[in-house]
Amino acid sequence: MRYYLPYLAYITAFGVIPFIFTFALVGVNFKEAETMFKLVPLDTILYNTLVFSLTSAIVTTVVGTLLAIFVDMVKKGKRLLSILVMLPYSIPFTSSALIWSISLYGHYGWFSYLFHIPFDPLYLASTAIWAVTGVNIWSMIPMSFLIMLSAFRTIPQEVREASEVDGLTLSQFYFRIALPMTSKAFLLSFLLQFILALGNFDTPYVLTQGGPGFASTTLPLLVYDEIFLFVNFSGGELAAALLGAISVIPALLILLLIKSKSTPFPSLNFKIPNNIFKIVVYVMSVFIIFLLDFPVYWMFLVALRPNIYDFRSPPVLLPTSLDLKYLSTCFSSSVPYLISSVVVALFASLLTIFLALPSSYEIERKRVLWLLLISIFLYSLPSTSYIIPLYLFFSKVELLNTWWALILSTPVFTATFAVWIMFNFFTSFPRAYDEAAEVFGIKRKIIKIIAPLSRTTILSTFLLSFIFNWHLLFYPLLLSDTPYNMGFPPKGAETITIFALQAIGNETVNWAALASSALIAALPVMVISFFTIDRVIKSDSKSGLKFV
Repeated sequence: MRYYLPYLAYITAFGVIPFIFTFALVGVNFKEAETMFKLVPLDTILYNTLVFSLTSAIVTTVVGTLLAIFVDMVKKGKRLLSILVMLPYSIPFTSSALIWSISLYGHYGWFSYLFHIPFDPLYLASTAIWAVTGVNIWSMIPMSFLIMLSAFRTIPQEVREASEVDGLTLSQFYFRIALPMTSKAFLLSFLLQFILALGNFDTPYVLTQGGPGFASTTLPLLVYDEIFLFVNFSGGELAAALLGAISVIPALLILLLIKSKSTPFPSLNFKIPNNIFKIVVYVMSVFIIFLLDFPVYWMFLVALRPNIYDFRSPPVLLPTSLDLKYLSTCFSSSVPYLISSVVVALFASLLTIFLALPSSYEIERKRVLWLLLISIFLYSLPSTSYIIPLYLFFSKVELLNTWWALILSTPVFTATFAVWIMFNFFTSFPRAYDEAAEVFGIKRKIIKIIAPLSRTTILSTFLLSFIFNWHLLFYPLLLSDTPYNMGFPPKGAETITIFALQAIGNETVNWAALASSALIAALPVMVISFFTIDRVIKSDSKSGLKFV
């Protein structure tokens, strides 16, 4: 039996065909789509997209590597430090943007106050795209950190001991040995971050909605604007096709990198005394961790205090009194959205594991590498590459504004990612179990043998998929338009990220309500994220997550 057939059928129906149809639709309506070029400054939007993506990819990869070196160096407290670094990853993009909208607020936000910024950079055309990029960097550093830390964990202990015997300093070990050995992970982090930033709709949309004017508009926002603001489906198709075409280049580079056997980076001999190297790495890392974690503290602080402390200059940075009024009000209003998020994230994650576990096992054992490459390619594409054909399909079958539309559409990202991760896990999975199953004639070995022995990776992958689905904004925003009706049959599918988004209209009036909405959206998945991150960190190099 070919276990990968259900998975192949799924990614063909919800990935390959929609991607092809995105370009086909542009061909059909190209003359109508051309009107987009006359109405929007496409050169500015392309510039914003590249600035946003390239800057995010470079900074997150370098900073993530520095933090991974820091955690790898310390002898005690690795788990605690890793959780502190990963904290922004536990916050949905929508909540992150809401937090930063009140952190950058003129003289009243903590960031503007501590770094003496006398204006709100989100509201100036010259600084908006850079402020949005900075927030995206903040939210994506943990992913680069996780990739590089997992790569450092694969370095054999014998190599570390040999470097000590040879008298190498810490700087020599990392620059001559560790970084060249993990250079594929470094480049993978850069390419993944570039692709994820290319398709990032949430952060620019929540922070500025592309403004002032088109100063922070990127291609994903243009897709949304063309469809819903200008009611120009052809223009949206053209923008989606253009973004998909750009994304093909880094996606292909990822495929070449995965297949490559060589070490891309040369060994560099930087000999710095250990004490100086440690001081530099520790000081820089502690400062970065402060910047990563203080916004989360600010979210809790503003949500749980009276709103009379909001517009103070200098801002009140310490707890004063407790006020749960806004948090309680937001929670009671958010219940239908929370239910939708739980249902969608849970069933989409179960579908992800159902598709990915048997297919990734068979891809590795029977070397069906073409399917792995297609999976990585589809994962690397932005969500706008699929959304318009999927929107038309769900509209035709009357599944818009239902949980089914979200449950069926989002695993094109989570299942492809899971296949990639599980394939790397199964490369080190002992073949003795397969041989034992054949000798004893065990049927359904996936269920009876493979799944129980892979439970650590399965659970980690399931939880990462749950987190991804909880974070989603773009798909729920386009495929739903009302909250769950709290009845049966269920109707309405707006998720908790949309609930949090609705608070942005009150940001200049009531920070407590805005922060409470961000906290309600973030808190459930924060708990799950801590559990997930802790499992990933505690797992050994053989049973943990692997990216290369």
